[in-house]
Amino acid sequence: MDPADTDTRTREERDETDARLLAERHRTDSELARAVSSLEEDADQVLEVARQRAEAILDTARELADRDMTAAGVMGRVRRAVEIERGAEDQAIAEERVVADQRLQVERDEQQRALAALLRLEREATDEGLVVERAHADKALATRDDFLAMSSHDLRSMLGGIALNAQALAKPTGSTGDGAAASVKHAERIQRFVARMNRLVGDLLDVVSLESGQLHILPIPVDVRELLKEAEEAFQPAFLAKGITLTTDVGPGAIVVACDRDRIVQVLANLVSNALKFTDKGGQVAMSVSRTESEVHFSVTDSGVGIPPNHETAVFERFRRFDSRAGRGLGLGLYIAKSIMDVHGGRIWVARRDGGGSAFHFTLPVAQPTAP
Repeated sequence: MDPADTDTRTREERDETDARLLAERHRTDSELARAVSSLEEDADQVLEVARQRAEAILDTARELADRDMTAAGVMGRVRRAVEIERGAEDQAIAEERVVADQRLQVERDEQQRALAALLRLEREATDEGLVVERAHADKALATRDDFLAMSSHDLRSMLGGIALNAQALAKPTGSTGDGAAASVKHAERIQRFVARMNRLVGDLLDVVSLESGQLHILPIPVDVRELLKEAEEAFQPAFLAKGITLTTDVGPGAIVVACDRDRIVQVLANLVSNALKFTDKGGQVAMSVSRTESEVHFSVTDSGVGIPPNHETAVFERFRRFDSRAGRGLGLGLYIAKSIMDVHGGRIWVARRDGGGSAFHFTLPVAQPTAP
């Protein structure tokens, strides 16, 4: 897809998101205003009812008092004094109500200001989160586009290599001597190109499976010697051709793990392949295994360029790669390796080595003995 089309669609999606967010905020403001107004009306109604009941009780008490004074023959100056006292009481009640109404209004104003401030803080946090999320999405898109461009370039390069070697094979040559040797070399190159393409396509398919949650494993008891031997045999020719030493150290005694054999070989292959890629001629790469009571610890160490500072976690992210040298980087291999370990219930991590190089580690549970 054209990057310009992707950028246009991204901007349109963001504009639509902003419009929906603004509309949602207007709707929230309206609903909140109606809710606050309804609560205030309900509170005013309750207060008014309480005041009416208080006035009714006071009026009833005064009527009873007037009746008793009339029955007792209280008249004249005493009755006028009672009326004056009642007037003072009514004035005091009225003043108290005015003060109470003023306090109530002040409290409501303070509550509304507090609510507005809280709403503003919540919206600022939402906006900040949206900005962070968009920055993360932009970074992920840029990394994805970079990775897709790299993958497309690699596929084209491998297809071009296959085409050139196939063209060379198509030329008529003798069946012996230099012609036969050249044909063998061309055929071997084609095989290597096809193997690289298969690995790249396999990685892409694994990512699709991981995204859909369909990466399944079939754990069985496996001797770790077999795993390391298979990885060593697969990569030893490439190490010899590059002048790098590849060693293995399993230690005494058999060590059995419960794992999906092919997937763990894939993890080892990814780690060893990266070590080969980032180690110069004359360097060393070592595979080793040790065991604790509950788990088996695998290590792949190299004397290469090492992991850049603060990238120990980032190298396992999807579509993340770093360019410690021109044209080199980590593709999907480490992301897939971590996902495979997650499915196995294991762990995988990397550490920088003193003096240069990297040390990748992963663990698997020890296979439990089966009942006789």
